[in-house]
Amino acid sequence: MFDTDICDSCGANLSKDEIALNKKLMGLDVEEFYCLSCFADILGTTEQDLKEKIEDFKEEGCTLFS
Repeated sequence: MFDTDICDSCGANLSKDEIALNKKLMGLDVEEFYCLSCFADILGTTEQDLKEKIEDFKEEGCTLFS
């Protein structure tokens, strides 16, 4: 069983939105979860871009962000 509440890179506690974003972008069967900062580094983007994507997915009605 994987600990989805902790960033696999830095050990930070993850929010529900961070967990949902990992699942949305990496697939529902993702085994490693990252905080926004570490995920942005991995994806080569910014934390702000990821925050905007979270809001976009919420506005689209994605159930992962409920």
